Amino acid sequence: MHGQAKVMVIDDDENILFAFKKVLEKDGFTPIFSTNGFEVMEKVQAEKPDVIFLDIAMPGLDGLEILKQLKDKGIETPVVIITGYGTMQTAVKAIQLGAFEYLTKPLDINRIRLLIQRAIETNQLKNKVREFEIKQSEIDYEEKYQIIGNSPKIQEIFKLIGVISMTPNTTPVLITGESGTGKELVARAIHRSGANASEPFVAINCPAVPENLLESEFFGHEKGAFTGADKRKYGKFEIAGKGTILLDEITGIPSNLQQKLLRVIQEREFQRVGGNETIKVEARFIATTNLNIIEEVKKGNFREDLYYRLSVFVIEVPPLRERREDIPLLANYFLKKYSREMKKNVSAISDSAMEILVNYDYPGNVRELQNIIERCVILSKGGIITPDLLPENLKSGKRDIDDFNIPIVSENLAEARRKVIEAFEKKFLIELLKKNRGNVSLSAKSAGVTRQNLTYLLKKYNIDPKSFR
Repeated sequence: MHGQAKVMVIDDDENILFAFKKVLEKDGFTPIFSTNGFEVMEKVQAEKPDVIFLDIAMPGLDGLEILKQLKDKGIETPVVIITGYGTMQTAVKAIQLGAFEYLTKPLDINRIRLLIQRAIETNQLKNKVREFEIKQSEIDYEEKYQIIGNSPKIQEIFKLIGVISMTPNTTPVLITGESGTGKELVARAIHRSGANASEPFVAINCPAVPENLLESEFFGHEKGAFTGADKRKYGKFEIAGKGTILLDEITGIPSNLQQKLLRVIQEREFQRVGGNETIKVEARFIATTNLNIIEEVKKGNFREDLYYRLSVFVIEVPPLRERREDIPLLANYFLKKYSREMKKNVSAISDSAMEILVNYDYPGNVRELQNIIERCVILSKGGIITPDLLPENLKSGKRDIDDFNIPIVSENLAEARRKVIEAFEKKFLIELLKKNRGNVSLSAKSAGVTRQNLTYLLKKYNIDPKSFR
C-alpha cells in the first residue's frame, strides 16, 4: 500500500533496530536507521523520511530534545516517540512538543504497523490541505474577491456577513440569487471574516460533477470501493478541515445524496465511500442556488428538511438591475483591473457610454458587465470607453416587458416577477442559441456566463441546443 514510503528509526538498541528492520522490509517500506542523536538532523534533511520512530532515551542528546529541534526547524514529518518507561508524564510532554503518537516497550508489531499507516495517511491529508492553502495564498483576495457596491441592498449583505462571522462553524448559510450576481463572492467574504479564515475554502460546483462521482467528491472513497477506485481518495469535506465548504448550486444534487448531506450537516460526521471509519466535519457549510428553492421544495425536487437545516441564515444577492447605482462603481473597478492587466492606458468611461451601461438590464448580471468592460478595454485604441465600443444589444436600449407578450395574471408581485423573469430567460436562451447556431460554448461566452451555468439553465427550461444547429 505504501511501498515507497521511508520509515526512519532512531534508537541505540540493536534489538529494537533488528525488530523494526524485519517488519519494515516485510511490509515493503524503506528502512533508515540512526543510533546517534547528533546526526539525526542531517540525516532527516537528507533522507526526507515519511515517518520517524524516535527513542526517548538516546545517549548524548535525548529524544525530547531531538523532537524539539525537528519542530524548531519546521520539519513536519510525523514523529512517534518510543519509551521504555511508559510514564504518562513523558508521553504528554512529547505530544505537547508535537509528537504524532507514542509507543511503549516491549514493542507491539501490529501497533507499529497501525501507527505507520496512520502517520502516512495523516501526512497525505496535510499535503492535500496545503495544496489548497497554496492556491488560496496565490490569490489576491482583496482584488479578486472584493464585493463592490454602496447600494442599500449590498450594505445589508455586508452587515449580515458581519453577524455570521461571529457564529460557530456549525451554523450553515444559504445564499440565493441569479447567475452572475456574486454569490461565491459573498461566501468567500463570510469565510475571510470568520475566525478560521486561514483554513481552506473548498468550493464544489454540484451540477458540474457527474452524479455517480458526486458522493466520492464529497466524502472521498477507500481503495476498491468501486470500479476504478485504485487508491484512497480524500473527499472535499475532509480536505476543508476547519474552513468552509461551498456547495455551489446545491439544487443540482440528486435526492438520494440530499438525504446523506442532511445527515452530515446534522451529525457533523461521515464515512468515506466503501469505508467504516467515522470522520468528523469541522467546516462551515455554505450553499448557493440560482433557483427559487422554495418552489423546488414544493415541486419535490429538493428536500424540505435539508432546506430548513441550511437556511439558518439566508442571504439574497440582488440582480444588477435592482442595484443600478452600483453599476458605475463596478464598471470603473473592472476598467482599472483590465487596463492594468493588459497594460493599456484606458482611464475613463464617457458619460454617454456610462448612461447606456446603467440603463441595460444585464441578464448575466455582474459577470456580464465584467465581460463587457473587458471587451471594451481590448478594443479600445484611446484612453476613454465610448459608446461605439459597447455591444450592439446594449445600445438598442432596454426591452419593454410587453415585448415578451406575458400576461400578468397573478396578483402576487413576487409570483408575477418570477414568471416574467422565467419567460425572459427562456426567450433570451432561445435567441442566444439561434444567434450562435446551437453552440453552447459560444453562447455562454456571449451571455457572460459559464458553460456549466448555461447548460444548467437549458436543462431547467428543457431547451435542446441541437435543435438550433
